[in-house]
Amino acid sequence: AAQTSPNSYHLALNNSTLEVDLHRLNDGGHLVIFGGNSYTTHMKEEITGYRVVIGGKTCIFEKDNDPTVIRSSSAGKLVRYLVSNGEHVDAGQPFAEIEVMKMIMPVIAPLSGAINFEQNAGSILNPGTILGSLELDDPSAVTKAELFTGQLPEYTNSDHFSHGRKLHQIYRQTLTQLENIMAGYTFPDEHFVKILENSVKMLYSTLKNPSLPLYECEELLAAISGRIPSSVEYEIHSLLSHYSNHLNSIVAQFPGQSIASVLDNHAASIENKQERDAFYMQTQGITDLVIRYRKGVKGHLKSVLYKILRTYLNHENYFAGGPYDKCVSRLKEEMKDEDISQVLSVIFAHANLENKNLLVMKLLDEVTKNGNKMSMLTDELKSILEDLASLTGPEYHKVSLKARQFLITAHQPSYEMRYNQIESIFLAAANTEDHMCQAKYHQLITTSIMMFDVLPCLFYHNNTFVKQAALEVYMRRSYIAYTITNVTQLVLADGTPMVEWKFYLPTSHPNVVAKAASPAMKRSGTMPRIVSISEDLANFGRIQENGQHERLGVMTAFTSFDHLKDNFDGLMQRYAEYGQTQGSSSPSLSNELNTIREEKPSEPIHIINIVIQHPSTYEMDQENDLKMCAEFIAEKQGELAENGIRRVTFLTYKKGQYPFFFTFRHRLQWQEDSIYRHLEPALAFQLEIHRLKNFNIRLLQTNNHILHMYYGTAKSSTGSKVTDNRFFVRSIIRHANFFTKEASFDYMEREGEKYLQESLNELEVAMSDPKYRKSDCNHIYLNFVPCMVINPLIVKEKVKQFIERYGKRLWKLRVLQAELKMKLRESADAPEQSFRFFVNTESGYSIDTSIYTAIEDPNSGIQYLSSFEEVQGPMHGIAVNAPYLTRDFLQQKRCSAQLLETTYVYDFPVMFREACKMHWHHHIRQHSLPKSVIPKEFVRFTELVLDKHDNLIEIHRVPGQNDTGMIAWKMTLFVPEYPEGRDVIVIANDITYKVGTFGLREDKLFMKASELSRAHRIPRIYLSVNSGARIGLDDEIKSMFKVAWQDSTHPDKGFKYLYLTPADYKTISSKNSVQAELIEDEGESRYKITTIIGEKDGIGVENLQGSGMIAGETSRAYDDVFTISLVTCRSVGIGSYLVRLGQRVIQVDNSCIILTGAAALNMVLGRQVYTSNTQLGGTQIMYNNGVSHHTVKDDFTGVLKIFEWLSYVPRHKGAPLPIGPQTDPISRPIEFRPSKQPYDPRHMVAGVQVDGTWMSGFFDKDSWVECLNNWAKTVVCGRARLGGIPMGVICVETRTVECEEPADPADLDTETKTTQQPGQVWFPDSAYKTAQAIKDFNREELPLIIFANWRGFSGGVRDLYGEILKYGSYIVDGLVEYKQPVFVYIPPYGELRGGAWVVVDTKINPDVMEMFADKDSRGGVLEPEGTVAMQFKQRDIVQTMKRIDPLYKNLFSKIGEEGGSHEERKKNVTDLRNREAYLMPSYHMISTTFADLHDTPQRMMAKGVIQEIIDWRTAREFFFWKVRRRMLESEVEKKLTLANDKLNHGQMISMLRRWFIEAKGAVQNYLWDDHRAVVEWMSDPEEQQSIQDNIKLIERDALIQRIDSLASTNEDLSLEAVVSLLQKMNPRQQGEVKKLLESTAVIEDTKSSEEE
Repeated sequence: AAQTSPNSYHLALNNSTLEVDLHRLNDGGHLVIFGGNSYTTHMKEEITGYRVVIGGKTCIFEKDNDPTVIRSSSAGKLVRYLVSNGEHVDAGQPFAEIEVMKMIMPVIAPLSGAINFEQNAGSILNPGTILGSLELDDPSAVTKAELFTGQLPEYTNSDHFSHGRKLHQIYRQTLTQLENIMAGYTFPDEHFVKILENSVKMLYSTLKNPSLPLYECEELLAAISGRIPSSVEYEIHSLLSHYSNHLNSIVAQFPGQSIASVLDNHAASIENKQERDAFYMQTQGITDLVIRYRKGVKGHLKSVLYKILRTYLNHENYFAGGPYDKCVSRLKEEMKDEDISQVLSVIFAHANLENKNLLVMKLLDEVTKNGNKMSMLTDELKSILEDLASLTGPEYHKVSLKARQFLITAHQPSYEMRYNQIESIFLAAANTEDHMCQAKYHQLITTSIMMFDVLPCLFYHNNTFVKQAALEVYMRRSYIAYTITNVTQLVLADGTPMVEWKFYLPTSHPNVVAKAASPAMKRSGTMPRIVSISEDLANFGRIQENGQHERLGVMTAFTSFDHLKDNFDGLMQRYAEYGQTQGSSSPSLSNELNTIREEKPSEPIHIINIVIQHPSTYEMDQENDLKMCAEFIAEKQGELAENGIRRVTFLTYKKGQYPFFFTFRHRLQWQEDSIYRHLEPALAFQLEIHRLKNFNIRLLQTNNHILHMYYGTAKSSTGSKVTDNRFFVRSIIRHANFFTKEASFDYMEREGEKYLQESLNELEVAMSDPKYRKSDCNHIYLNFVPCMVINPLIVKEKVKQFIERYGKRLWKLRVLQAELKMKLRESADAPEQSFRFFVNTESGYSIDTSIYTAIEDPNSGIQYLSSFEEVQGPMHGIAVNAPYLTRDFLQQKRCSAQLLETTYVYDFPVMFREACKMHWHHHIRQHSLPKSVIPKEFVRFTELVLDKHDNLIEIHRVPGQNDTGMIAWKMTLFVPEYPEGRDVIVIANDITYKVGTFGLREDKLFMKASELSRAHRIPRIYLSVNSGARIGLDDEIKSMFKVAWQDSTHPDKGFKYLYLTPADYKTISSKNSVQAELIEDEGESRYKITTIIGEKDGIGVENLQGSGMIAGETSRAYDDVFTISLVTCRSVGIGSYLVRLGQRVIQVDNSCIILTGAAALNMVLGRQVYTSNTQLGGTQIMYNNGVSHHTVKDDFTGVLKIFEWLSYVPRHKGAPLPIGPQTDPISRPIEFRPSKQPYDPRHMVAGVQVDGTWMSGFFDKDSWVECLNNWAKTVVCGRARLGGIPMGVICVETRTVECEEPADPADLDTETKTTQQPGQVWFPDSAYKTAQAIKDFNREELPLIIFANWRGFSGGVRDLYGEILKYGSYIVDGLVEYKQPVFVYIPPYGELRGGAWVVVDTKINPDVMEMFADKDSRGGVLEPEGTVAMQFKQRDIVQTMKRIDPLYKNLFSKIGEEGGSHEERKKNVTDLRNREAYLMPSYHMISTTFADLHDTPQRMMAKGVIQEIIDWRTAREFFFWKVRRRMLESEVEKKLTLANDKLNHGQMISMLRRWFIEAKGAVQNYLWDDHRAVVEWMSDPEEQQSIQDNIKLIERDALIQRIDSLASTNEDLSLEAVVSLLQKMNPRQQGEVKKLLESTAVIEDTKSSEEE
């Protein structure tokens, strides 16, 4: 059964089919309709079967329960059988064991009987896999279900068109059917293609029928007849009748506009608005019909096609270009505001993609068959087709190919148009001698429009002159690059026209043995002048004196092969006559030619072009044509050789189709030269086909016949597997010569880009074929025939612009080189020169463009490429005709990496260079700097390798010489922050070496390189593209071991052990690669293998030990240096742990971070659960869970992101921060002000564009870089610059965000959970994110500012279970460890309360933390409402009313007074309660305000919990000077700590204050609180020297105290220490010590005397 629409099904059973409609009923049943009858059905599942009620009748269907067939109940592996095959088992007896999720489970026999096995031990099982069958002891105990062998019922109206057979009814049913297919509904596979073809043909047939709008309009009129005025109905019927009578007229047009006018006129005559609206409603259907047919029947056809294709695109745009799971996530995100059923409908439609693709291609094919493509190509349809052509992904290749082919052919002039144009030129020339006609001949010869499919048709024109003109134009167009000496129009005996020409090969032709050119030829660099048919051809061209023999060519057209055979002798006669007169020429050229003496050629040199016309009824078949041509040549090859024929080219032709070309050559023993199939051989020289001789090439058909595409496979003499496959796209661009720079530049720019685009289009079409998907190093060659007046350097710049514009597409299509051949003059009177422009894009990120001229070697006559510019290009000195080289080892590696959608490891240094260059350009644009500041060198690097002793050494070597899968470099990056250079260590996996796995050598190199980064305290960059720890086996033993079977004749019974023969064991025993025990079994000695150790390291668990080693090293590196990782392609196992341990992660969109691959998990689970690795660890997982900090679209963008991140980090650990230029004034006010309403906190820190006006934020413009964007969205963190100072930033999201937890496809009970998280609250994930950011910023040595605006932590059950206490405490841990200044600032209308205050309070780390607040901020234990609820309860509010409100006070006192009636007291109580209710809202606000006044920043400051109240508008300037001051103080504190490590933070600040007052004087001691004044003081060079002197004194005093302390605690060693110090002193120092001791002794004596 197949669902063909939301309510219909197609049933197929035993070669019978049935269409049924199915409608769900409210009671759970269904209404089934078919054959004109309806049936109510209900079904209930019971234990033993299904109870089905149809029309009140009950049927019981038993469930299939055949105990004789034993199936696996779950996925797993069949471990072993417990009984022998065919053995008897009892009911309930285990007969086998299977392993399920590492558990061994028995398989039980359901009944007694003999068992026969279907699977062998060790087989992988899926749920339902048949393990075996039982031959029951009592077969009668089981009743088996029998298959139904009958057919489905037939009914009368089995026609597909069950809803009517009129034209418009058929159209609607067909269109609905195709729309249902687009919506994901389908037919059974065996019927689908036939039904689809019929439906598409029927749709086009009805859409093209001019009666369709007539039927539709008549149906609409019949429906409203009597409800609209009869006059209107009559007028419309009259219009339709007139249209019906002229349906077959070519000018018939559906009278839609006239019908609309009738309706509008009548509506205008209705004065009552309600009546007019009613009329519009009744005629709405007709109005819609008129709109649909406003452009006629053809326009309606286009709109229907557009609608179907648009539906396809609307669905598939979500799934193109990405992994399925990621696409579904994007779909859900984009349609989150829609009903979930809309999402499901798109996914459902995509599930039927294969059939939808088939529908799209059938639609486009039908357009091709049914009309001019160009006339069908409206702007809307063109846009749709371009979108279809741009769809990416293997599942869209066929559709993309079909759309691109359609676009290519649709843009070409039609055959009829070109035929009529050429015919008119020839006919005009036949009747006049007008020079304009001669100019048009010249245009035909040089035009770039395709001609070779039109000219053959004119060979058979009724006008003889047209035949001759067409033959000559064809010849001259083909031989435009040759030197033609004579052209003669001849007629064969039966009157068949023939053109004969004599020619020489061009001097640069590879078949020419060139000699020095004559002076005349040196003067003439132009192509031969094209003359008209009527001119004297004797004066045409010049004779080349280079030793060539003059060659003869003949071309004629025959109506059939029989016609050719009849006239073949006449053809050969021309060559015989030419051979007799060789050496002479036509009278007008005899004087020149007689000076040349030629010897008889040593090989055939003449050519024949034969055209064969096929009748219009002939079906073009190239194999049949080739066979006929080959048979003819085989019959005539003797005569051909006798007359010196070198080649014969057949052109087989049928009007309206591109001709077939078959070329047969003498040197191939008259076999076809397949390289030239479907190519005019004379063009091969201009296409330089000879340069492809290192490849076995095959011509591919293209939609644009001006382009020639070859698929080349490198020739291999060794018989090894060929891996070098590439495309060669080649084209000749024709035009007459140019004589002005403007025209030349315009033509070059227009045609160059046009042909580059078309070349890429054809290449993309070809590469969409799966068999060509591995092609690489593709090549594009464009030969510009006309000579242009333009400077070569201008051409180079324009070419570079083309490449930059199409760079991504060139890289995607793996184009290695593009080559442009041009003839240029620098001015109109300058000599012509031949230039070649080469563009190389080896890495894809650097483009090398070079210009060459052709220089001829005077000795050999060979032309070589010579660089036009000063710097020699890579092609300098290579012969012009040198064949293209096959792919080298490095290119193979590069191709392997590119197929995995990553970058070859040795291309990363080039990528770093290009990224550094781009980083510089961005820097100078951002800061308006001159380009002169850009350095000449961007990156300098040396490779780090291990020597034979495993020591790390620096070397320079050729890329690709590595013998390990790990590469490391020490790089110096010349970046804007450090123009003099900063050093980094870069470590990268080589995915092309053992798929990037980690072995012992890789681990050691990683370890040593990482240790080097820690030793120099410089950043460590890891480029992760790997496959986890290496898994290996011992190959030598693998090829030796034998198997001891349980029964050698029945391997399915299993085996006993593996063993080695004594001979094999003796061979490997000395290597200690295996442990075995000698046994005797089956009459021979055997070494039973007990353990395989392996000869080489790195095949097992030792790799895991190495992985643990580098994991520990990475953890240490994160603490010691700046670590960052770029994940591209994939990172598996230990690779994933290294990435996470390095913490900072940039992930490329198409990459994954996983522990185990999807295929392996599916195997464990026993079913297809995960579709790809990206589903497990793609960016939609790792970016959303906080493992990845950033995602980028490709590797290059990832490297750019690394440079951006490094720009915030010091050169090395402990170095000063990289402070950039202050382009954003420090003193400017902050224009964006936070509000009480929820807002985007990014606007607060970065600024925002509002209605075209920029509102500045806290930090420098364009300096904010957010990280961890998609994880824990209630907290926002990133890096920014304040006056050029890099800082870490944490702020709070005030809006409610969504947190989505994905479902696990492996667990069918899970589903995607989306929870709402309100702003200003810490949740477990956002608390962890905050702690993680603090940890990262601390290790990057960045000052930190926290814009605190938290109301507290979320304390629900789920959050407490989610470890919010743990993650909240991590925030405290991070702040305790922080070494740089930390500022906590409560922004306007921000609040910091309860536990949120606790974890960021300055007392956590008072040495580095300070807190500030805006005047409109608040801080307290609870929010005012909460405080009121606990401390200002209702009774307190009532007491306040009693105290303040006179009326309430009076009423209360009256109630308390004695006396008065009961009614009065009751009234007073009621009045009091009413007054209380009336006042309560106001007094509640009063109490809330009262509580709020306890949380003001003024109270915070009075209590000393904040340092200062800072107005938000001026906070930028304040914090800039504050940060600068703290940074300078920190630098001094570091030096003081080195001088005396016993000083604490308070003592050091006191010292600084004392030094400041000493420098400024006591009068200015108040300036100590002025941050700017302190910064200026500490930045003054003289004051810096003074501070340094004071530090030296402190260091001296500390050293003396240390020595004194040591001496006092070790008195016995003091004298020895003094003696040792004296011995190391020079005599002068010893003398000074002696004097000092003597003076000390005198003083002591004096003191003693005074005491006495």
